[in-house]
Amino acid sequence: MKKIPYSQMNNEGKFILIEGLNGSGKTTQAKLLERALAEEGKIAFYNHEPTDTLIGKVLREILEGRPITKSVVEVGNFLEKFLPVTNSETDAILQAAKLVIRQFQSGKVRNEEAKRQFLFIIDRLVDLKEIIEPALNQGHWVIQDRYDISCYLHGMANGLDFNYLARRHARILGENYLAPNVIVFYWVPVKLALQRLADSGKVIDLYENTQTLKKIEKAARWLLSFRFQSPRPGSPLRRKLKIKDKNIKIFVVNAEPPIAEVAEETWGIIEKMI
Repeated sequence: MKKIPYSQMNNEGKFILIEGLNGSGKTTQAKLLERALAEEGKIAFYNHEPTDTLIGKVLREILEGRPITKSVVEVGNFLEKFLPVTNSETDAILQAAKLVIRQFQSGKVRNEEAKRQFLFIIDRLVDLKEIIEPALNQGHWVIQDRYDISCYLHGMANGLDFNYLARRHARILGENYLAPNVIVFYWVPVKLALQRLADSGKVIDLYENTQTLKKIEKAARWLLSFRFQSPRPGSPLRRKLKIKDKNIKIFVVNAEPPIAEVAEETWGIIEKMI
């Protein structure tokens, strides 16, 4: 398992990261987990990236190939709340974000994947400051649908280096780079993922095609250390990531079975944390 440069562990609430291949059913499982925790009397809520904030909506427009509807000035004013211009570092990040959005608006973008992932990390900073950390500080459970793992996998699938992405996270998120308490990654064969995406009726984004999904799956096997084996239904692969003096538990779950069976397996992982 590669070292991810988290700057802090969560000591309040519970931060549950749900990741997986596009089409694996992770969003369905995240929402079912939110409901199951609520039934146990826990204050839990489903959260996702891209966020529903202004910068998240811009990202969704980019991913789906739609025109960006917000002006650079509007986006810049929004981001100043999270990147206050108090030093040259934050000012440089803010100005770079505005420049990248301007380039996407004009359709004149070089190194598109690097710039998309840069905006994803900016959106992650907003997510942490605006949504995740306030909820955790109140002792709530956050069921997070996509976070940094997606960024690493999608970036690597499109030619970016893991260490480059890790440095970008460390620079932009800084002390806000919060580690999850546990990571659940849903795996399915790429052929099944594509079929599920086609059947879902959702808008297919630029990452959801055969070639890219195969690369994402390959990157996942490398990053989460399951290159030479696949999880069996009902028997997740167990990995761990050491952060300071603590271990983050990682479970790679086979999501081929029916939804209810996968949900039961997921609950078996999470209920031990209650």
